[in-house]
Amino acid sequence: MYDLFVIGAGPGGYTAALLAAKKGLNVAIAEGKTFGGTCTNTGCIPTKTYIESIHLFNKIQNANRFGIKTDKPSISLDALNMRASRIVKRLVKGIEFLLKEAAIDIHTGPAEVIEPTRVKVGDKTFDTRAIIVATGSRPKKPSLFDVPGIWTSENLFEEKELPETLAIVGGGVIGMEMAHIFSTLGSTVTIIEAMERILPFEDPEVSTFLAKSSRKVNILTASSITDIESEHPYTLSLETPDGNRSLTADKILLCIGRQPVIPPGLESLGITLNSTRGIAVDETMQTSIPGIYAIGDVTGEYMYAYVASKEAEIAVDHLTGGSKKIRYHNIPSIIFTNPEIASVGKGIGEIDLSAMKQGSFPVSALGRARTIEANDGYAHMVCDSAGRIEHVTIVGPHATELITTATLAIEQGLTAEEFLRMYHPHPTLSELLKEAAEDVEGMSVHKP
Repeated sequence: MYDLFVIGAGPGGYTAALLAAKKGLNVAIAEGKTFGGTCTNTGCIPTKTYIESIHLFNKIQNANRFGIKTDKPSISLDALNMRASRIVKRLVKGIEFLLKEAAIDIHTGPAEVIEPTRVKVGDKTFDTRAIIVATGSRPKKPSLFDVPGIWTSENLFEEKELPETLAIVGGGVIGMEMAHIFSTLGSTVTIIEAMERILPFEDPEVSTFLAKSSRKVNILTASSITDIESEHPYTLSLETPDGNRSLTADKILLCIGRQPVIPPGLESLGITLNSTRGIAVDETMQTSIPGIYAIGDVTGEYMYAYVASKEAEIAVDHLTGGSKKIRYHNIPSIIFTNPEIASVGKGIGEIDLSAMKQGSFPVSALGRARTIEANDGYAHMVCDSAGRIEHVTIVGPHATELITTATLAIEQGLTAEEFLRMYHPHPTLSELLKEAAEDVEGMSVHKP
């Protein structure tokens, strides 16, 4: 008899198992594919591995701006694939090591929930006092795209040959990151986005900025695919604001979102699903079935690895008698394009900007940015009438790292004035937030 059986070993699942083991529970975990889940194997890690190589390649190409002479650099998809595979394998082994070191029983294979206290893996059945479901998600793939050779994030990082032309369906976070990668590698990339703008869930200014800076990418918004013909190359029939047209592409990458993967048995047990067809949970990550919790992408709500890890903490805390509850009000969004994009706080659409105090500062006016030859981007801070920080957007180098400071400021309910009480070292990129806060107060002396 286990105290806890975790189904799925992604960021949520393995975190839950390790936390529960640290609290003295007898824990088992089952994984039907590879440890680390989507994030480690086909999502965050390989994507960012590719992007880091891309960033270094761009720097080398512009080395003369730093006073350095170099031979002509080269880059290939095959070489990036080899690097990413090495890094992923190392991380997967690390997760396996941590689980074994914590004396967690590991069961290989997909798990089925037979009863609220019984799980089946292969031909073996296990009794458990509690279950945490962390089975993640998979890419959405409408029937229109049920043709051979379509790329999704599940198989993209298996490819070693660069397509001459690439059509990316979806201009969200994944689509724009992939456009950045493949356009830099040399593919002719076209983004096809059904909404009125790319990154439709970010600030409109961010969408406009990235569209202008993505000079190598052809972007079609308010456009949809009505038909796909042939293979190698594909012919796509499109409806666009300018009328019907066709597009030829050697490869198609589908990036239109993900859907929860619910393990067998749960629906027949009557578990409640939410509007996203994910598993419905309460503030402690409990499902409608007592003793069963759900965390991560399988809930269909906030599909971020860092949210899954936080949900794991909440579920294990409740399971062991704690009183913590999940809070979703302050989740940062990060996008690894060039420049990077990050935001946190209330969405701009939720804020009456006419009643707010705002400040901004351009990257180009920041001393540290000039030393690294960075010109594009800005920070934007929105505060309520009392000066309390409500929203921050950062576009620029290392925005994905800098946003943590803004996240903490909003979490602690700081005003711009309180944020400015601490020292911000010079010359650093973190001064971008300081300058934006000073602009909120009408005190920025460096803003052009």
